[in-house]
This record gives sequence, structure tokens and C-alpha cells, in this order.
Amino acid sequence: MDRKELEQKTRKIFHGIHRMQGEDKQIYHRLHTLLSTEYLKVDKDFFRGKTCLDAGCGSNANATYNMLELGAQKVYAFDLDKSIFEMAPRCLKKFEGRYELRTGNVLQIDFPDNTFDFVHCAGVLHHTHDVYAGLKELARVTQPGGTLYFDIYGKGGLVRDMTTFLREKYAGDKAFHSMVDNLDEDQLRDCIRWILAVMQEKGDELADKVPGELIEILFDRDLVLTIKDRIQAPVYHENSEEELVDWLKRNGFKNITRLTKYPRYKNVRRFLSPLYERFDNKYARLFYGSGQVQLKATKS
Repeated sequence: MDRKELEQKTRKIFHGIHRMQGEDKQIYHRLHTLLSTEYLKVDKDFFRGKTCLDAGCGSNANATYNMLELGAQKVYAFDLDKSIFEMAPRCLKKFEGRYELRTGNVLQIDFPDNTFDFVHCAGVLHHTHDVYAGLKELARVTQPGGTLYFDIYGKGGLVRDMTTFLREKYAGDKAFHSMVDNLDEDQLRDCIRWILAVMQEKGDELADKVPGELIEILFDRDLVLTIKDRIQAPVYHENSEEELVDWLKRNGFKNITRLTKYPRYKNVRRFLSPLYERFDNKYARLFYGSGQVQLKATKS
């Protein structure tokens, strides 16, 4: 798949996912509380007066929203095509005059060198044609003394092995492809209920102890969209923390910090939150390898 085809396919998939996220109040709230000064380990007034970039902002532009809410003077945000204008302006309505939305590409950022005080790029680089070409561009537009933050898919782990297999199956198996495309929370819940019904028929007492309300909570739309994200995306490059830190050091960055958080999910992923936060635990390493690598660094 060439670069243009990859970008068009990726953007189409994620626009659909983002649109469904934006229609769900619970998901929308979760996304608009992801970025905080506490998470970044900076002062509460860190964003005050800063000019920021949200590279690969997505249709909901949730990080742009976060930065503006935290006091950024101006945020520039871009993504691959005009589909972002369908939703992002509505999400950012209360910040009119303090942001600029445009189309653009993280592999060729249309801003001069040393432009931004804070550069943000989350969940984008691992879907591109060239991770390090994107990092080079992000570094270029970060001003000396400014902060670069990026969130990228790590390397290794059983879960990654499984999702890689499923992406390959999705690409080559028409029946599986259709099943994933049409998956929704009702189907997930129906599957669990059917399993429990058969267990009850066979006299398994545990089935009677699982309340219907729990099924509604644990298997929601947020989970479905995560499944679609991991399987439908054509590319998920993997990079280790060591590789990324080494690149930052060689390209003039210091104060390199790996960040972590305890994600607040409502669905079954809440049982994985300890693994996400404690990425260096032996069980987290077994399932997720390097984990989701979230790095903050200062440009020298």
C-alpha cells in the first residue's frame, strides 16, 4: 500500500470511529479529559500564553479542546483531510478566535522551524508511512526550550501479537471483515447473554450470578470502537521506548520523561487499566510489551 492510499484509508476509518465517539456523551467526556497538567507533570498554568500544535487532531479535536481549556493562547490543529471540519468546529465552538483548524500531514508539517511552545501528537505516528519522518517534523516545529509530547504504539506483548493477527485476517477474510465492520454493542451483549444462557441450561451456577446490568456496562460502544480501531487500521507500527528515547537524545532533546496514567474506562477495559498504568510490571510486559509509549521532552 503506497503512502497516499494508506493515508486515505486510515483517515476514512478514524473519521467514522471519531464520529461515533462524538455521538456518545460518555466517550466524549472521557476523550475531553485525557490531557491534563497533572498527567503531563507540569505546573497548572503551564499552557498560559503558549502557542500549541495538535498534529493529527482527529475529528473531535479533543486534545485541542484540552489545551484551550487549560489556557493556551492559540492552538493550531490539523489532520489529513477536510472531514475534520464536519465535527471539530462544533467541539471547539466556545474557543472561537483561539484556534485555527486546517488540513495537513504530520510527515510534512506546513509551519516554519521553531514555531510552537508545545507540540502534541497522540495516536498518530504509528499509523503513518514513516514514524521517524513524522518525529523529525514534530521536532523541527518545536521551538528551543519548548516541549514535544507524543503517544505511540509500543513494541511486543501477547495482545499485540493477537491484534496483528486479527488485522491480517481482516485484510484477507471477507466474512471476518464484514463482521468487524458491522459489529456493535448490541451484538457483543447478545453474545455474552447467549453464553450465559447455555451455561444456565447446563447447570453452571455462576451464570445466575452475572447481572444483566453488568453486561450493559462492560460491553459498551466505547469497547466496540476500540476493537474497530485495533483491527480496521491498516498499519500499527511498533516502537520500543528505548528506540524512541535514543532518537530524542540524538536529535537534541533533554528532560525526556515517560508519562503514564490510570485510564478511567466504564467497560471491561477497566480491568486492563492497572496494566496500562504500571507498564513496567511483569504482567504488563507479558501482555503489552513496551506498552503505550507516552513521552515528553524539551528541545535544547
